[in-house]
Amino acid sequence: MNEYKNLKELLYRLNVNSKYDIDLLRSAFSEILNVKNDNIRNTMLGSFLTAIMTKNPTSDEVVALLKEAFSLDNYNPIERKKIQIDNHEIVTLAGSGKKGVKTINISTASALLASSMGAYVVKPGSKSTSSVTGSADFMEIVGANKDITLDESIDILNDCGFAFFCIEDIIPKFDKIYGGNFFAPHVLSFGLAALICPVKTDSLLYGLAHPNVELSLDVLKKFGNQNVLVVSSTDDGIHFIDEMGVYGETKIIGTKDGINNGNLLIFNPIKELGLPKYTSRDIAQGKTKEENIKYILSVLAGNGLEAHEDIVCINCANILYLSRMVTNYKEGYVKAKEAIKTGQGLDMLIKYIKHTGGNSNKIYKLLGEKHAKDFL
Repeated sequence: MNEYKNLKELLYRLNVNSKYDIDLLRSAFSEILNVKNDNIRNTMLGSFLTAIMTKNPTSDEVVALLKEAFSLDNYNPIERKKIQIDNHEIVTLAGSGKKGVKTINISTASALLASSMGAYVVKPGSKSTSSVTGSADFMEIVGANKDITLDESIDILNDCGFAFFCIEDIIPKFDKIYGGNFFAPHVLSFGLAALICPVKTDSLLYGLAHPNVELSLDVLKKFGNQNVLVVSSTDDGIHFIDEMGVYGETKIIGTKDGINNGNLLIFNPIKELGLPKYTSRDIAQGKTKEENIKYILSVLAGNGLEAHEDIVCINCANILYLSRMVTNYKEGYVKAKEAIKTGQGLDMLIKYIKHTGGNSNKIYKLLGEKHAKDFL
């Protein structure tokens, strides 16, 4: 009779719009995570996360649920190894995923371009759940070796200015329960992907596919991230992507040495940068993994589609800003546009692949001799 006692009590209180405390919330979540039957657990988990989301969770609730999820693997993001490089700001670039609009791989390309310009960027990522390719899919298909140690990745960061960390192995017990089961943003999306990067850096840039960037900022700060920016963009107020956009409006909030002080900024790319009137179709993902990856390789090689190039450059600008290499987004965007035409972003990707002991010839095959011969 007492099976799932706390979960039943919590769901009852949610359904009658009654108050509950954090202890009940965590206990209910713990009961779900310990259900052995996959079908029963998945049903409970979906109902639970959706119910909490619809009542507008507080940051304390999100933090409590994230801590409970992390406890399965005895993982504490506050205890992550802090890495530093003299005279350089290291930026972690992470995204919630679960986009309302399925796009090309924007953040990975932006990180590579920024690194080619002198920034130091850590990119945690995973395989795709609902898009054609996630960042881990991209790295694997272009030939990077993901089977390297944490210390080897840090050494590569020192040498290249870029390092990729596959996050599925950080909390494997929780990932076995959670991975691949959700296609829309939910209560854990306000911090999960950023917090399971295995290292902590000077700054965090977090993309959120949900409008409540204020909540995400509060959650990330409660996990010890003081230099952090959260961004989210949309063209219809319904479908959000976890990057700065080239259409509509981008919400930006964060704290960086007192800049912004947690105040919400609205960035309009047409007004601020004079961009064309793009739509979501202009940055849509390809129909296959290979097509999607070719889009990004072409951008990095300096001959991509204009909309693809612009969205990579505008997100690169944010990294350059956090890296103290520019003083504002417009300056960063202009410099990124100049750099991307040289093909140095592709040079950086090839350099990174070789440092991992991977096979950069895969890029040659994907691009074809006509476009790849100048870079290999």
